Amino acid sequence: MVREAAYRGFGPDVELALATFGWGRHVEAGGAALRLILRGTFDRHPDLRVVRGHWGEMLLFAVDRADSLSNVATGLDRRVADYFRINIHITTSGMVTPRLQRHALGFTGADRILLSGDYPFHRLDPGTVTAFLGTLPGSEDRHKIAYANAEALYHLPGSPGEPV
Repeated sequence: MVREAAYRGFGPDVELALATFGWGRHVEAGGAALRLILRGTFDRHPDLRVVRGHWGEMLLFAVDRADSLSNVATGLDRRVADYFRINIHITTSGMVTPRLQRHALGFTGADRILLSGDYPFHRLDPGTVTAFLGTLPGSEDRHKIAYANAEALYHLPGSPGEPV
């Protein structure tokens, strides 16, 4: 029903793409995270961590606007942007674009970003990953984003070797 109302009026291939990988799926996933924040989920479960793909599913890029909801959402312990900064981790989901990385680093810092692919939609080759990680400002951030953040978040055993 929502898909028809919001995404129809094009050919079937464009409608499908617009509703899914091209826009709609990302807006809905970002909205779901925002609804968790506004319902006080993270106040009731302060240690809860949510992972959002594709650089935060649009929410990262609208977080300043979404933070204005802090002025009307009564009963929250913190501002909306603070929940996003503390309780939400974001992945690259194959979108290894330095411009997006700089924006994310400016808001969340390297501790909340995880390198990830988006198989089968984005197949990352080693050269692309190396080039992307090389755009990070330092080896500590490369180490965190490449694998240390995922190890910590998912309680994985440490990887051997030097930081990337």
